[in-house]
Amino acid sequence: MYGKSTGLWEDFKMELNSGNIISRLILINVIVFLLANIINVFAFLLSEEKSAAGLFLSNILKWVMLPADLMQLLYRPWTLITHMFTHFGFFHLLFNMLWLYWFGRILSEFVGQKKILPLYIMGGLAGAILLIASYNIFPGLQSSVPYVQALGASAGVLAIVVGAATLVPDYSVHLLFLGSVRIKYIALVLVLIDLISIPQANTGGHIAHLGGAVFGYLFVRQMQTGNDWSIPFNNLMDKISGVFSSLSRLRKPRVVYKNPKSSTVKSSSAKKDSKNRQERVDEILDKISSSGYDSLTAEEKAFLFQVSKEE
Repeated sequence: MYGKSTGLWEDFKMELNSGNIISRLILINVIVFLLANIINVFAFLLSEEKSAAGLFLSNILKWVMLPADLMQLLYRPWTLITHMFTHFGFFHLLFNMLWLYWFGRILSEFVGQKKILPLYIMGGLAGAILLIASYNIFPGLQSSVPYVQALGASAGVLAIVVGAATLVPDYSVHLLFLGSVRIKYIALVLVLIDLISIPQANTGGHIAHLGGAVFGYLFVRQMQTGNDWSIPFNNLMDKISGVFSSLSRLRKPRVVYKNPKSSTVKSSSAKKDSKNRQERVDEILDKISSSGYDSLTAEEKAFLFQVSKEE
């Protein structure tokens, strides 16, 4: 007996609505990658001259790639966002998505999924800003400004990698041939590789990666002091989501009755429970920072895991 099969579009919508932001980010990046490469296939097959096929693809990609030239950026400001969801090379996509999956899972285990998207987007923007500033400030890079176009999720992904390593530096993962390695060393190696690779190929990419890494570190440090940079971002996203939800409900009016006294009691109780839970999370995170993840009891680990699932 076989269950009812679902179509590709239904599977796509189901994954987007699943609530797992890491899966959503990976899915969007994969879809954009496939679209770019399918366009490249048709350009190759339909163009008599291969140089014309390459030019055709470049003319399309320039509308989603980030330019270092400020005048070009002025006419394509949306590329500040679109470039961080665009890949053309398979291994570029593969490694970015693997790092995103591994370290995104680690970070969300401790702080919940609501921190992942803000860190990804703002880390990507930090990388973009550092890239643009570097090419327009440093004499050794200024001659290349008109030709530099950046794409890829690396800055946002590295923000998540460094953010996780800053929050739980002694968290260990098992690496092939190396065995158990603390993630603070993995993050350090990645940052150093980008730093010493600046004079080589992909200069702009390495600079952008460093911008994302610095932002990831600052993001978590600020969060540990009680200054959560994800809150304004999530509030903005909630407002945007609320506008679209309101538009979708315009055709479905309904009347709902609420008991004001009951609502007040429930609201007060919910706020108290939320405050107590946040205090418990802060205590556990402080314990991780001082003694490492392994110092947690089984009950504390289970509590963190449950909080991350709810968020």
